[in-house]
Amino acid sequence: MLPRRSPRLRSPFAALLLLALGFAACTSVEEAPRSSREEQVPSPDVVPHTTRTRALELGAGPPPTEHWLDADAEQREKSRRKAWFQEIHRATPGIDWQLLEERNELDQIEKRNLLSQRRAAGPLVASPWVERGSENLAGRMHVAVRSTDGETLYAGSSLGGVWRGDLDGTNWTPIGDNLAGGAHWLAVTSGTNSSDPDAVLAATDGGRVHVSRDLGATWLPPTGLPSLNRVHRVLTASDGSETVFLVGRVGSGWYLYRSTDRLQSFQQVRSYGAFAGDVWMPRDGGGTLWFLGSGKVDTSTDYGATWTTVGSSMGGSGAELCGSEAGAPRLWAIFDKATRELHRSDDAGATWTYVRDVTDYWGSLNASITDVDTFAWGGVEVWRTTDAGALFSVVNNWWEYYGSEADRLHADIPGIDVLANPGGGETWYVATDGGLYESTDALDTVRNLSLEGLRVSQYYTTHTSSANPKHLLAGAQDQGYQRTDLDPAADKTTLDFEQLISGDYGHLTTGDGTHRYVFSTYPGFILAQVGETSPSLYQVSFPAGEQNAWLPPVVASTVAPKNFYFCATRLWRYRKDTGSNSWTSSLWSTYDFQGSSGEYVSAFQFSPADPDRAYAATNRGRLFWSDDRGITWNPSASTGPDAHYFYGTALEPSALDPDVVVVAGSGYGTDPVYRSTDGGQTFQPWSEGLPSTLVYCLAEAPDGSGDLFCGTETAAYRRQPGGIWEDLTANEAPVTIYWSVEALPHENTMRFGTYGRGIWDYQIDPQARCVAQNGEGTNANCFRCVELPVLGGTFEVVVDASAHPGATLTGFLVVERPAEGVFLPGGEVLVDLGSPRYYQTTAATSGGEDTFTLPVPNDPAAAGLLSYAQG
Repeated sequence: MLPRRSPRLRSPFAALLLLALGFAACTSVEEAPRSSREEQVPSPDVVPHTTRTRALELGAGPPPTEHWLDADAEQREKSRRKAWFQEIHRATPGIDWQLLEERNELDQIEKRNLLSQRRAAGPLVASPWVERGSENLAGRMHVAVRSTDGETLYAGSSLGGVWRGDLDGTNWTPIGDNLAGGAHWLAVTSGTNSSDPDAVLAATDGGRVHVSRDLGATWLPPTGLPSLNRVHRVLTASDGSETVFLVGRVGSGWYLYRSTDRLQSFQQVRSYGAFAGDVWMPRDGGGTLWFLGSGKVDTSTDYGATWTTVGSSMGGSGAELCGSEAGAPRLWAIFDKATRELHRSDDAGATWTYVRDVTDYWGSLNASITDVDTFAWGGVEVWRTTDAGALFSVVNNWWEYYGSEADRLHADIPGIDVLANPGGGETWYVATDGGLYESTDALDTVRNLSLEGLRVSQYYTTHTSSANPKHLLAGAQDQGYQRTDLDPAADKTTLDFEQLISGDYGHLTTGDGTHRYVFSTYPGFILAQVGETSPSLYQVSFPAGEQNAWLPPVVASTVAPKNFYFCATRLWRYRKDTGSNSWTSSLWSTYDFQGSSGEYVSAFQFSPADPDRAYAATNRGRLFWSDDRGITWNPSASTGPDAHYFYGTALEPSALDPDVVVVAGSGYGTDPVYRSTDGGQTFQPWSEGLPSTLVYCLAEAPDGSGDLFCGTETAAYRRQPGGIWEDLTANEAPVTIYWSVEALPHENTMRFGTYGRGIWDYQIDPQARCVAQNGEGTNANCFRCVELPVLGGTFEVVVDASAHPGATLTGFLVVERPAEGVFLPGGEVLVDLGSPRYYQTTAATSGGEDTFTLPVPNDPAAAGLLSYAQG
């Protein structure tokens, strides 16, 4: 089947936005002089491999994604992705990488809480971070609840924090950028005092539980909970008591916890044992609590203080439970047995009736409050019955989303919530891998609440064109291969994207920096884009019989940009056939990197400083170098990473010295970053300043400074020559996975693709913008800063007052660039920082270009923030 083009949900872009190409270490290409070696066949025994190429005609049907298969095949594909994700987090024996990353997440939350308190006085230094979106293509969501006054919606994402917006899906605002791990479960109660904001609890599947009482400025754990390794359910009583229940696992046992003090503390109510049981409470004001355990169904009318057994359960290893109040109540449960079985109880849990086996199921289920016969569960699609289970049908097929994003569900359903409406009736909220939806007619129709502003895209990679910096490509998790054409006349910094084809795409790479030929990988084929402005897409097959990563790296050739290399147990070169858009693959090198079973090339790069120098890393931690453009290879000495426990994810050869290369990857029991200064022959640890983490990507600054940037599980880092790695995120950029980074030479900016909060630009020299004032009001077309303000010092500014002869400069305002929301004469765009810093000064202009040295007060209130920002 062929792909259908998604409509562009346009929003304007930043008027001052200037983008240029950069190279991500995880997905970049070598910047080398032309060479005839590229067109040579390396040796007589290299036999071309038959490669299938298929044109993907946009706008002609469902796109080829993992969902083209049945639900069982889809589940296997998800399992492959999960296994690959586990593999790249390779750890030495006895080390639990998830526990290490949990510590990193808690450290980030603690740092952000401190900086939030210091920020109350307002920042002095302009933020170098600018969010880019996607504005219109949301990623994975999990849960939705209403505020205590019923006028606001809170939504939890996978790795994009907590969001707050209007009930109609407008005015989305992130309140969890400083909350690591996302929010798989939410609970909301009123604040401690009547004038306080809502108290919001966010919990992850991995067991982290935090509460904010200041709309996300700070997040703190409630007291009373032990160290949980999983959360299975969070629910809030609807009887006005604001009692909150949480099901969590400690070790191998499951427990029920309760909070009665507006989320300040929890107490254990009961133990489940090893059975992953569940609880349910009515949503229409009822106060009875149902408990589903390994052998029985219990109820409690006093919030879990005492229990009465009302029936038996159907066994297995665990179950999910929900109910319909219209059945007094009718209960539904999916039991994890040899197969997943759906059962229904028409007598409040006393007895159960088998309904059917469930195959396409991802842990989300719910039932109508008002219609006893309506029930649904979620997998790849939402399956619904309106006749008590006699017949099930999908709400819509997954491919119907394309071209109908506003009223068709995206594929993959992590959550389904049903809330009672204050005036009667109910609203269904469906969380998908493509945003959040609502339905007010029990899923007869659905409406997308994330068409604008819910910026939780999960990106593997980005690429910006050097031929036209307005052209930006991105590869997303389950939101496909995306493209945007920036509009310089617009008033926003966040961007709308168009999804050209669905699925998962990584390792975007071009040979000449343009988008004439762009290559990326999907789990199963290579995607080739031909054309800068009106691209055509082609599906190119992997080499037959090879072993490679779930998302195998590809690297475009700078010598012949229409060709590219494919990384597997050996290195393959794909050469574009003359006169057609098809590619023929052949072995570029006969060197076998498979030193042990399952080993393959996981990172590969050419040196920008030497066209013949190449470097490679494998998923088992071995490193290699080549002096003949990757035809013959030499293993690095054992002074590099601990082989077998280091998964190489990124390589960054220096653009200044061909003998310098940095490799990064899993750092659990070993260093996450190593550096070679002898052309890859030996490597030494180079991780000072980094926690024990996985480094996903590396890139060098485009200004020739030699600064390096990397992305990890929780933050972005920078290392200057002679220094150590320093956390860049401060209190502006989100705490999430920084999966890719590319350099934008035109703007001297690093562009990060995050796996949960979209694309963020770090401007290496943001050049804080200032506002000059005179007696006639504000003008902004005459003032620029030569250097950044420094507390207690001075900074130089240049004023071009040719249009304002005799004007008097009476003050300056420090703001960040580029920005959203404030427009001034002359088209300058500035941002309102909430508490921008305005300083009084007096200086007369001559009517031409004048230079002033202005003092900056030593502001103690902002000293802590400035000190952190400057490292």
